[in-house]
Amino acid sequence: MIEGKLIKFYREKAGLTQGQLCEGICSATHLSKIEREITEYSGEITHLLSQRLNICLDDEFVRYHNLQQKLKLWHNTFVMQQSKESEILKEEIEKETLIQLPDFQVFYQLLSARYYLSNYQLETALLIIQNLQKNESSFSPQDRNMLKHVLGMYYFHNGQYRDCIQILTSIDQSQYNQFEYYYHLALAYHLIHFNIISYYYAEKVLDYFQKTLNVIRIIDTETIMLLQLNAKELHDFEETKERYEQLIRTCDTINEIDRKSKLLNNLAFELYRRKKYKEASELYKEAMKLMDEKVPHYLTALDGYINTCYKGKLLSNEILLELAHKGLRIAKSTKSYNWIFFELHLYQLNHEEDDYYHFIETTALPFFKNMGFTMLIEHYEKKLFHFYNRIGAVQKALDLANSYIQGRKSYYDHE
Repeated sequence: MIEGKLIKFYREKAGLTQGQLCEGICSATHLSKIEREITEYSGEITHLLSQRLNICLDDEFVRYHNLQQKLKLWHNTFVMQQSKESEILKEEIEKETLIQLPDFQVFYQLLSARYYLSNYQLETALLIIQNLQKNESSFSPQDRNMLKHVLGMYYFHNGQYRDCIQILTSIDQSQYNQFEYYYHLALAYHLIHFNIISYYYAEKVLDYFQKTLNVIRIIDTETIMLLQLNAKELHDFEETKERYEQLIRTCDTINEIDRKSKLLNNLAFELYRRKKYKEASELYKEAMKLMDEKVPHYLTALDGYINTCYKGKLLSNEILLELAHKGLRIAKSTKSYNWIFFELHLYQLNHEEDDYYHFIETTALPFFKNMGFTMLIEHYEKKLFHFYNRIGAVQKALDLANSYIQGRKSYYDHE
């Protein structure tokens, strides 16, 4: 029974009171009950009311159900990572007057927040989320859990990985059937280097994506699983390389350039960790050629390329300085925390050792600790520990030893 909702919607749109609309047709009390869908009514009454509103209820039913379907399809474009289709549906939905109906508003706003998150417009997404939170208590269980999912995604995009995990693990699985959130949990756990838990969630969501034939997300999930296999220890390289190359070929088949660039970056990193600097540098270059400089992953690849060329002595110091300045400029313009890495490159390339370690101590490590970047903390604490020992700063070295266990492998250098 949606006739009452439609009549109320068009009555208010026309600026009519209940009394004005129902005059000569029925009482205002009866119209009020029709609009609230708490009474029986004859088709003749709704026909007369719709005539006065100059609408055809049968046509409006079709529009209502079409819009309902479009919203579901729009949601599916996010899960399937279909950005072009998402843009088309967004435009169509925005043109539909019925989107203003209360029936659609919560779901529409949740999807709008997802849209802005997918386009890295975090501030706009957060405003929508905050407005939704004001009325969260009145939401259905499905919408309440979807809000948690969207908020978790916001935290993830904002680098708040522990907040992301906290909110996503509070989702009630019995009342929310969008198991895609397992993927975001796998990613968040990966980025704080809880590798076993990350692999667990990746395995769970892989089954879901396989059942729904979501090829793109299968690639993403298998990528996460590969990263976990090589996280703490170096996995068999031939198997690692073969699996990466298989995923890259799949990307070529479905013309997924963005994912191919990320896979090339990941494989380059595995080569770097194994001190195959020349091969790694070539893959980093290939990855960067496929990326727009404004996307976050470009800075990751550029950082890796500078590291590789510095360690492998593949480029002159002058060229590396130019690349580091470029990375710093892009990072600051895009408000990316990657500016820290490029600042470190500049200190290192300019042979400013004291400034390099002072920056690690006062800026880099506090930031990594605040964000929960476990592996980065271990990596830079190890560097700082050895520096303090070398210059005879015994107390500082002892202080660091409280949070650092001598002999741990660095994820970044595998030393």
